[in-house]
Amino acid sequence: MKTKIVAMHLPQFHRIPENDKWWGEGFTEWTNVKKAVPLFEGHYQPRIPYGQNYYDLSEKDGVIKQMKCAKEYGLDGFCFYHYWFDGKKLLEKPLEALLNEEELPLDFCLCWANESWTRKWDGQNGSEHTLIAQEYGKEKEWKDHFDYLLQFFRHKNYLKHEGLPVFIIYNGADIQDRMAMQDCWNACAKDAGLKGIYFIYSHRLPMWKEIPMTGDAWMDFEPFATMHHLYQARISDISHKFRGIADENKEREFSVIDYSEFCKIMVSRYMGNENHFPGFFVGWDNSARVGANFLCAFDNNSPEIVEKYFRIQYERSINEQKVFLFINAWNEWGECTYLEADERYGFGYLEAIRNVVIGKM
Repeated sequence: MKTKIVAMHLPQFHRIPENDKWWGEGFTEWTNVKKAVPLFEGHYQPRIPYGQNYYDLSEKDGVIKQMKCAKEYGLDGFCFYHYWFDGKKLLEKPLEALLNEEELPLDFCLCWANESWTRKWDGQNGSEHTLIAQEYGKEKEWKDHFDYLLQFFRHKNYLKHEGLPVFIIYNGADIQDRMAMQDCWNACAKDAGLKGIYFIYSHRLPMWKEIPMTGDAWMDFEPFATMHHLYQARISDISHKFRGIADENKEREFSVIDYSEFCKIMVSRYMGNENHFPGFFVGWDNSARVGANFLCAFDNNSPEIVEKYFRIQYERSINEQKVFLFINAWNEWGECTYLEADERYGFGYLEAIRNVVIGKM
């Protein structure tokens, strides 16, 4: 059985009125990316897209071009982040443009990024810096949400598993009535002529915060699925320290994780049962968004190293008969985990994926 490779996709590369209001006129994810600075010796910032292609996903065929490129390098699908706040949509323009195309170069599905938007970029509820709160409502609101999603579920290229449209929920623990909501949506789906919905929950939190299996499957959202399985001491063992300049020109110590050593652990973890889908990532560093208060950063993630560990994870996925392997991400430039070409490695990450997949096709 072929394992389908699906990359997460961030649509925040176009202007919306809300971001103009909250972050300043003209804000897109590129605003954060461009303002990033190196914080310690050897820190690779700012990240620059290949040919300085700071694209606008509201432009015609913007996402279509990305789909064609992804397919050329061996990917099977995109999983687009979907933003819905009790009827309020955000960043929907690139997704809705797909509905104008009868057939797409690549399959796709949606991941409901169901977290509040805050000025801290951390999605925490209750913060005084909340920009828009994530709320869920009850049955009426659930049905309204389903009615919007149905047009995507019905698209010819919407990703399905055993005939059911795949729908990922990023933060399942935040939905207290998730079982009732799932039952409502499955009933709506059957009323609309579908077999139901295949719910996948994102696994990215410490185990004590995770919810019991209430969907149809889990997906490992890396690097956090692996990170939260490690004791802090083990993280320290694969990290090295740098001193650099933080806020207010004060010096601080930064801990940077060795990507290669981390991946050794990631690809040795138990993959779970048939409903537990593995993940992969090509790096991570959120300093472009939060400056010196960044959560963590990885280094030693050259295309050659990425290819080595992707090969292991992909072959494990095939051997374990996993239907999906999720990559974080196609274009998370603000968190430095992207497959797209940049000025440092060119198309190196994409070529790494293709080198592995072509050998198995």
